[in-house]
Amino acid sequence: MVLKSPLQLPSFRWLWLGQTFIFCAAQFWFVALTWLVLQKTGSGVALGAVLMAAAIPRGLLMLVGGVISDRFPPNAIAAIATVINTMLSGLMTMMLVTDTFHLQVVVVIAALFGISDAFLYPATLALLPRLIRKARLGQANAWMQGSEQITNVIGPAAAGLIIGTLGLTAAFAFNTTLFAIGAGCVYLLRIRHNPAIVTLEPQALTSGIVEGLNYAWKHAGIRISLLLIAMINFAILGPIVVGVAELVTVRFDADATTFGYLQSAYGIGALLGVWIAGQMSAIKQLKTPLVLLAGVLGLGLIALGFAPHPWIAATIMMMMGMGGGIVGVLGITWLQQETVISMQGRMMSLVMFASVALDPFSQAISGVLLEINLTGLFIAAGVTMLVTAIVSLLSQASDRSL
Repeated sequence: MVLKSPLQLPSFRWLWLGQTFIFCAAQFWFVALTWLVLQKTGSGVALGAVLMAAAIPRGLLMLVGGVISDRFPPNAIAAIATVINTMLSGLMTMMLVTDTFHLQVVVVIAALFGISDAFLYPATLALLPRLIRKARLGQANAWMQGSEQITNVIGPAAAGLIIGTLGLTAAFAFNTTLFAIGAGCVYLLRIRHNPAIVTLEPQALTSGIVEGLNYAWKHAGIRISLLLIAMINFAILGPIVVGVAELVTVRFDADATTFGYLQSAYGIGALLGVWIAGQMSAIKQLKTPLVLLAGVLGLGLIALGFAPHPWIAATIMMMMGMGGGIVGVLGITWLQQETVISMQGRMMSLVMFASVALDPFSQAISGVLLEINLTGLFIAAGVTMLVTAIVSLLSQASDRSL
């Protein structure tokens, strides 16, 4: 029987459903936690402490999570991590039910949540190549990333709706349920176990991380791709979030609704790009698509700096999102195809690390440049992208392996 969709495979269907519930719950958690801390403390410093408590261990332990996902069945790791998130969300619910909010406890819960995420995301990404043949990875990744883009919209919207109508206690209870359903779905999927990867010596974590880094460094295609992913996220995140918010306020004289529309335009473009990528054939190398994306994003950022009207900015952001969606699917697919099964967890953890490690620096630098000149912020980010594209294009070392 010829499968028309990866969803016809029961294991992939459970993975797709599980990721959808988990990612929706994660977006929901972020909004609910932010609102809770602000409501209880009224302090931006307190909120920053809570968010950093989650971000720091997540970044530091991401590579460890990749090693664990290569040594143990990744479906078990993903299920356990999601159960932990379920328990943490349930603990927040109980705090609200008993009216015993303590900021120190929330900081600890956020830190534990970040640790759990460091194991959850590499394991989830490492699962797909174990379920889907290489020839169908592109279509499967389109389904997975399409789900992620949709949850980026549904999760925050659902959180706002439930918080506004039913309150924070009901919101965290609902969030706990989402995590629990996601954990159940991941638990139900089945993969072929390799007995050779089910043991982990206590001293093997460091050597496992070093082994993964060496593998990525010696494979020129993976090395250049990870560097490009890091630079793309570094150059685009701050301007898209911080810069666009200032653009809406200062130049368009608009409110948060317009800001939401612009962010939605980027999300819609990304979702369309994911769909387009799902119809495309597998690529033989990744450098060229990433270089093209860097160039498109660079030109888009520069154009945003001069956009005179919201609808023009929305069009630009939609096109940028479309490029990001296409290359996101093709990129993950190519990396999964190029990586041996025993290294999938570590390579996916490196992808996640490259995607999030420079986020705080991007936001901080954007804030500084914003104080100097709004248009200058977008020009600087765009030029950074264009320079990255040119340098990567001229890289002779990568050409020999890509």
